[in-house]
Amino acid sequence: WTTISGEGSGFVWNEDGYIVTNNHVVENAFEITVIFADGTTTKAEIVGTDPQSDLAVIKVDPKGLPLVPVVLGDSRAVAVGDLVIAIGNPYGLSGTMTQGIVSALSRSLTVDETSIFSRTNYTIPDIIQTDAAINPGNSGGVLVNVTGEVIGVTAAIKSSTDSNAGIGFVIPSHIV
Repeated sequence: WTTISGEGSGFVWNEDGYIVTNNHVVENAFEITVIFADGTTTKAEIVGTDPQSDLAVIKVDPKGLPLVPVVLGDSRAVAVGDLVIAIGNPYGLSGTMTQGIVSALSRSLTVDETSIFSRTNYTIPDIIQTDAAINPGNSGGVLVNVTGEVIGVTAAIKSSTDSNAGIGFVIPSHIV
């Protein structure tokens, strides 16, 4: 048989064990393992997906886990030039933080949906563009403002090498 694995990031939504990530991180997954910053590992199940916004919700059993939900910020209050920080697990390097600015607002992100169920394209509106380094494995992580509020979910990059080229795309918190 063939073992296929992938990596991504996510964030705790609430103390009930709900975690938000990108749909493309968990799409087609047979098994999901969550590794928390303190090294705690547990299994998770998909409870909801929205390919149209590239968002998904997974759930872990919260018993015995130190779950600390994020504080959601207002992505509609973000301005070009604002300082932002991307937090995720690029290339499996957990807890990585990079900083940058909001480079542009109201971008549209066209996504090629290649799941076995659909072969259509769709567009996510109101995307935040940032130059904070985003790389494979950052998907599903957070973009926070200087007060630590989540203003978006890192989702994609524009690059000819599949690594950071200073053009990252983030799903705004008001869509989450």
